[in-house]
Amino acid sequence: MVVLVTIPATWIRKITMNYLLKRRTMLAGIAGLAATPALAEKLTIMPATVTGDGVTLSIRDYSRRFLDFYEAAKSLTPDARYAVWQDRYGFAAVPPGPQGEAVARKLLDEAWPRYASALPTIRAGAAGMMPAPLDTAIRIADVLRAPRPLKFDIIAYVGGFEENAFTVGTADGPLVCLPIEMAPDRRAMVMPHEMTHAVHMTLAKLPSSYERPLGRVVFEEGLAMRAVQALKPGLADFEYVGQRPWFDAALPLRKEILTAIASQLDASDGPTLFRFTMGQGATGREREAYLAGWLMTGELLRQGRTLPELARIPADRIVSLTRKTILSMLT
Repeated sequence: MVVLVTIPATWIRKITMNYLLKRRTMLAGIAGLAATPALAEKLTIMPATVTGDGVTLSIRDYSRRFLDFYEAAKSLTPDARYAVWQDRYGFAAVPPGPQGEAVARKLLDEAWPRYASALPTIRAGAAGMMPAPLDTAIRIADVLRAPRPLKFDIIAYVGGFEENAFTVGTADGPLVCLPIEMAPDRRAMVMPHEMTHAVHMTLAKLPSSYERPLGRVVFEEGLAMRAVQALKPGLADFEYVGQRPWFDAALPLRKEILTAIASQLDASDGPTLFRFTMGQGATGREREAYLAGWLMTGELLRQGRTLPELARIPADRIVSLTRKTILSMLT
């Protein structure tokens, strides 16, 4: 998933998915929770830099910050635990606003019983992540024929076992956020997808704003899925796009999905983007923009376009190309 937001160079305190989740004042809610520890500053995270083959990654490891929250919240009620999570950690792959906050709370509540068994992986932090982020970044840069030097930032964070890595555009360049608790085999598919978003932002000089046209979301996700396919060819289509039951159910409805998305390609409001990515789309399914992107970029490749070429299309031409391609597939 790709999210475009502006993050100050000082790395503002709360980042969320493909979003920025605005920090709420928790004092009123916490005042009535006698068991809740006093508010505390988040632990400072210093970046580690790794370089190879002209690619440089600045990696921030949030595992220590998560463990600080975890130890403080062990004996708390769910409400008190969430308050401490917001204060000491507050990092989740969710959209901005009330919908995102509700999802973040749900993720924490559902993941809490699973964290104990994942502690060895969490304690290993970014250094224990396999495949290694730098190796993956180099391979994707080669797939897209990206010139060097190339630089972007990584945050290794603890999520809710939802396997939701995401990428954001910041004032300092692309930022890729990767869950530490994710299984290595799944990360081998998800990490190159997100690295593609980061390289794509650089090559196409994509503007940093979350609210962008749905047509761009479709294109960006399609490019990322096809780049992973180029890096890891020969797998079943669903492995690049999503889970098999979802893919098998959505594919027969591709005409309905493409038709609905074609009518909304210029929409850039949060509710529309949420509906076609994480919410219930035109056919009542999540991730319809992903299926549309997979099919649309597949058609462009069939026509003779290349991934390096697609990755360099300027932002102001992406929606028109997406519309033209989808409409041609519907006629």
